[in-house]
Amino acid sequence: MVAAATAGCGIGVGSGPAVVTTASTPTSQPPTLAPQPWTLADLTYHPCSVLDSEYLARFVLDPAARAETPPQDLPACSWFSIQTSLAGRFNIRFAPATSDLTDLAQRRVSNPAERQITIAGQRAVLNPQVRPDGRNGSCSVHVSVPSGGSFYLGTAAPGIATGVDWDVCAKTVDIATVVSARLR
Repeated sequence: MVAAATAGCGIGVGSGPAVVTTASTPTSQPPTLAPQPWTLADLTYHPCSVLDSEYLARFVLDPAARAETPPQDLPACSWFSIQTSLAGRFNIRFAPATSDLTDLAQRRVSNPAERQITIAGQRAVLNPQVRPDGRNGSCSVHVSVPSGGSFYLGTAAPGIATGVDWDVCAKTVDIATVVSARLR
């Protein structure tokens, strides 16, 4: 399943932003990625650039990423961990949003598990998810961006009914802090 989810995309190794290739050939070339710090609009066609090879290694992520870009999809990028034990495996997803989803007062549906926090000096909403066995399952954040909008970053441990003992939200906040520092 991981092979199917990551097939067709790859990230080049280097100190600059990751380079993503896709299996399909677009009819026109996407705009070139501006130097960082980026706005969310800069990442529309380059969502996997938020983590370069240094950060992929730091967070033990497979350099093969699954990018989604317009016009077929909303911009997003997914990575899978390369941990060897099932208890340590996880996947993450990054998605820029043009609207700011960090104001809990503006939410139509409230989630009692959500709480407001600060990440890299920006307002954020943290949403931990506990699995049926009472252990950590997934965690997501929406983080406000100074130039407008917010980004989503979610981390999910494997399985549906059973969770893991490591702090999924701490990993999510750590990665979101890195991403936030690369945006303006």
